[in-house]
Amino acid sequence: MAVDWPALADALVSWSSGHLAATDASYRVTALEARSTALHALTETISSVPDDLTCCEANVATCLVLLTSEVCLGDHTGWYYHLKGVKNMIMSARSSGRHFRGTDALRQSPEGQWILRNFAYHDVLGSVALGTQPLIKAEYLDGITGLVDTYLGVASEILMLISEISCLDPMDLVYESIDDSDDSPLVVLSDRCTSLERRLAGWKCQPGTAPTLVAVAYAYRSAALLYLYRRILRAIYDSLHRREELSSMLNSTIQTEVARVLEHVSDVPLNDKPETALLFPVFMAGIEATEGNHIEIVRMRLVIMQGKRPFHNISRALQVLEELWTRGRNHSNVDWRDIVEQQSGGLLLT
Repeated sequence: MAVDWPALADALVSWSSGHLAATDASYRVTALEARSTALHALTETISSVPDDLTCCEANVATCLVLLTSEVCLGDHTGWYYHLKGVKNMIMSARSSGRHFRGTDALRQSPEGQWILRNFAYHDVLGSVALGTQPLIKAEYLDGITGLVDTYLGVASEILMLISEISCLDPMDLVYESIDDSDDSPLVVLSDRCTSLERRLAGWKCQPGTAPTLVAVAYAYRSAALLYLYRRILRAIYDSLHRREELSSMLNSTIQTEVARVLEHVSDVPLNDKPETALLFPVFMAGIEATEGNHIEIVRMRLVIMQGKRPFHNISRALQVLEELWTRGRNHSNVDWRDIVEQQSGGLLLT
């Protein structure tokens, strides 16, 4: 695709030079110049090239590459502007016969399907970091996840479930019920919560999947469960006041999932390519970890990841966790998202 679309080629140069700048500061000016060239080329392409599906796919791919290049340059907030631009492009896509629009149009080609999985990866995990709903609900992934993807291997379907969790209204997570025996209020999980928990817990890789891809997929599955449990606990704290019985049970379950995430992560060799997808599950385990050995495992894994790939989002994630762990020694109810907002540094977990 980059051979036919110069803007995409320029974006790849921008990404590569940004990667070099992350390890050698002398390339930073070069990286900024390459980024400017890529942005200019994309602007010209959008304004002058016919608006057909192939052009749309190339422009979306260009924006997604520029999004990841922001990470190389250390901008933890600029990526979201690119993502919103991608969302607008996707929603305006039209198939050649005009029979399909938006995500349905992109689903018609292998390139379009790759773009949708790529977008979902950033959009859905971005919704976790930002505490918002995804820009587009990830229902469009249904039917296009049954292959090994460049980002998540075989775990793309998990993104659909994480998207559903992000779309839950806080009032839909838990509710109060009256115990008929003594008329006392009980906090009960909503049907949607229990359904999501059951679907996540029951999700399995296809037989014959490579062991490393299985480990990555199950690490994401457990991380998604941690995300669901954290949202439930926040709803209890914010809306219904704390109910010791349910929160205690959830905290115990959370620590079990933390251990599972780290067990699956340990099954992914450090030099294996799927290891590059582990920032999200490692971070999710880190925000819930309370045992010293679990915290140290998360810390060391992120340090190793940072040593191999000096992307600023890895160091930023570790910075947030270190602050969380420090505050957590004195305040058990501190929330990681509050730290991100207070530091005004943003966060990208892809």
